[in-house]
Amino acid sequence: MASIVYLTDRKMIEYHRLNGSRTMNFWRPTSSRRILEFHQGDLLFFLSKGTERGITKEKGIVGYGRYQKSHSLPFKQMWKVYGTQNGYDQESELYDAIIKVSKNKQMPKSLSCLYLADIVYFQAPIYLSEIGVKISNMIESYFYLDKDDSLATAKILNKAKDVGVDRWSAVINDQDMGVMTFEIDYCKHIIAEAIDRLGNIYSETEIKRAYKVCQIMMTEMTEQGINVEMIKGSHSTFAVISNKKAEIYLPLVAAAKDLINKIQLLIGHITIMQAIINKKVTDYQLVVTIVVDAHLPAEYLELFKLAHVNYQIITDQTKIQEQIKE
Repeated sequence: MASIVYLTDRKMIEYHRLNGSRTMNFWRPTSSRRILEFHQGDLLFFLSKGTERGITKEKGIVGYGRYQKSHSLPFKQMWKVYGTQNGYDQESELYDAIIKVSKNKQMPKSLSCLYLADIVYFQAPIYLSEIGVKISNMIESYFYLDKDDSLATAKILNKAKDVGVDRWSAVINDQDMGVMTFEIDYCKHIIAEAIDRLGNIYSETEIKRAYKVCQIMMTEMTEQGINVEMIKGSHSTFAVISNKKAEIYLPLVAAAKDLINKIQLLIGHITIMQAIINKKVTDYQLVVTIVVDAHLPAEYLELFKLAHVNYQIITDQTKIQEQIKE
């Protein structure tokens, strides 16, 4: 997963906030810097003009959306497809806004459309300097948030937990979906932060095997209609997170001679991880499951029970071996 911070028109974001928009077309001139390494489910944070403060005129982040898809459309077609999801009531208003930000003050032949869902608006702007991230005031379009600090996204969401989700947009959405979306995103990144703090317990070879085990189980769960995803920054941990419940899966891989030591190490790893997560996410049920790719002796499984850790066995060894050979 990646996160980017994008310089955003305040008027457009205010329109979406006041209307409680849960989706939007985040348009930009096609001549803008191309976005690479950005995939479905990644977060786009809104760095809003009009929130400047202090001598440095630092801009603040006012919310974020989850990237779904992108394509290019000419202006007329973009309005026909997205209408007010472009952030303006009238076609003429949108036209004027695009002309204003175009370098040559002319309408581009086509515009890049980033379709965002699960929009969350903050109660007040969050300034990156508050979490130790420095950016230039001369930024023209966007930058990758986690490029220099893998936990920057988690830090923003942690700060947003204190600031709160915008009350007006929460009122507009009767089911308070914005709050729920934010809480799930917050939980995901707290898990990522905990795993990052603990470090890795596997060798390079073991990481490759652990990743394959994760991919097999994630594929099986996806086929069952379960929304599962790899934890950001990790190649050996995935999770299923829904409202008020977080299920975390960690593979156990080791040579036979190292198995008991690896089990003890993994259980200790899980115990500390749970303590870190529970300290910040107090209202979620946390369930941790160890995934193994072979049947284990009963005395080993007893260790899992004593530690109150679930375990699940992947029995399709042929599939695992084929993936490892690739």
